[in-house]
Amino acid sequence: MKSNFKSELKTVLKVAKWEYLLKLFISIMLRGILLIIPILFSVAVNSVTKNDKDSFVFMIIVSIILAGVYRFLEGYNQVSYYKLYNKIFKHFNEQAIRMTKDNSLFSLSRFSPGQYTNMVISDIDIMSSFLTALVIRVVQLIEFIIIFVYFYFLDVMVFAITLLVTLVMIFISLKFGNKVQKRNETRKSKLDKLTSASYDYIGGIKEIKSFNLFEKIYPSIKEKRNDYLSANADYNINFNCSNSMILFVFELLRLMAVLFIGLKAMNGHADVGVLLVIYNYYQKIIDNFLIVLTLNVEYRNMHVSLDRYNHIREYTNSTDKKVSINKENVKGNIEFRNILYGFRDNPTLDNISFSVPKNSITVLTGGSETAQTGIFDLLLRLNRQHEGDILLDGVKVGEINDKSYYSIISSVRRQTMFFDISIKDNFTMINEDFNKVVEVCKLVGLDEEIMKLDNGYDTIVDENTPLTMSSKKLLVIVRMLLSESKVLLIDDVINVLDEKHEKRLMDLLMDMKKNHTILIVTHSKRIISRADKVLEITNNNVVELGK
Repeated sequence: MKSNFKSELKTVLKVAKWEYLLKLFISIMLRGILLIIPILFSVAVNSVTKNDKDSFVFMIIVSIILAGVYRFLEGYNQVSYYKLYNKIFKHFNEQAIRMTKDNSLFSLSRFSPGQYTNMVISDIDIMSSFLTALVIRVVQLIEFIIIFVYFYFLDVMVFAITLLVTLVMIFISLKFGNKVQKRNETRKSKLDKLTSASYDYIGGIKEIKSFNLFEKIYPSIKEKRNDYLSANADYNINFNCSNSMILFVFELLRLMAVLFIGLKAMNGHADVGVLLVIYNYYQKIIDNFLIVLTLNVEYRNMHVSLDRYNHIREYTNSTDKKVSINKENVKGNIEFRNILYGFRDNPTLDNISFSVPKNSITVLTGGSETAQTGIFDLLLRLNRQHEGDILLDGVKVGEINDKSYYSIISSVRRQTMFFDISIKDNFTMINEDFNKVVEVCKLVGLDEEIMKLDNGYDTIVDENTPLTMSSKKLLVIVRMLLSESKVLLIDDVINVLDEKHEKRLMDLLMDMKKNHTILIVTHSKRIISRADKVLEITNNNVVELGK
């Protein structure tokens, strides 16, 4: 999905309207003062040559006042800059986080962790910086025009030569910008690879140490680091060297203009003070042309970042105009109709159809782990099918809004995570009633083990938490039960529990099935024997075995 800069600009102008107006006002004041001060000094110099003491002192006093106002505004300019920058960054970052939630796992798998991090932080930083600096850039371009108008009224020849050189230099810089953009795209691609390699390194450090793999892993990291450094140097060296050559042309032009006006002043055809204005205004032309060069490159860099950012948006499943369902009215009948899922030429699920009835325990067994996981991912809307429909009480699950749907369905997966906070805080994020948390923990036989921990429910959950594997699996089962969802999906985790906890949990589920739809993935004969319905995955299809 290509970037739409105009659309994004309109959006941020609405989101940060007052911050933009404040930044615009301060920018106009700052650049206006910088234009006025050289003229005041010009008048002061002319007053000295004419021995006009009063005029000279007055001009200096006014200049001092304006200098003080300028410094005050310059300080507040930083405040206004970051007010605007923060508003824009928050807007894009929040959008990215929400769009991530609305992407399927398959869509998100296109990004490595390093690439994703760069998109939602580094690229958003570039976009936010450009859109924030755009205010001062526009004011500086207006300042550019004012200076040319001054030159026109000062001397037509100086104006014509300056305008011609400026247009030629702009043309050259724009042509050069295409090469800069390509170098920047290469640089970002190399950075993504280096960041991903660094993530892989720290994520696999245990295996690297255990199997003594450092000498085999390091060359790949080293190669990616060197590739990035080379691409980064190539981008910056070419950009800065070209800028230096262009700015040298303007420096030469400035000195030639000073020479020309100086000779006119010696012949009495110009004021001496004009030399100060000429010298200062040419410096502003140099500064502003550098801004033009920077703006050109920044604009191209921003488009690169915006294109990358829009990859997150590309497969976002919009929640607009989706239906809302009252959880209390949900019966819990699930139906898969002619589902084609996975790769079209080698599907994981090939035209499957089956139903999971309400108020029952249905077991899904057999087949590959990929097929089992695929069914759960489709029910949880983490991925999307190519063909067919998945229905909940006759309504397509894709047409139900997120808030409604995820209050209805909850799951326990094989690979789960807890946040690096206390057991209590992990649970109360799902259900704020701590008494309910303790009640559910007692029901599954977990409360006693938690209370044996030094900090009880305040124990931080991490890999060092002193709980058995069975108890850690019970933690995620409790979290699912606390959601009080109508539909419960339980991946192949119950058989990991010890026999006592397995029986206790199954007894609880047998009681809960009176008003819940429960789907369990398992190969355990003990669990299968207690199911109301058994579905077996065979050759990428699902066959109903009955009870």
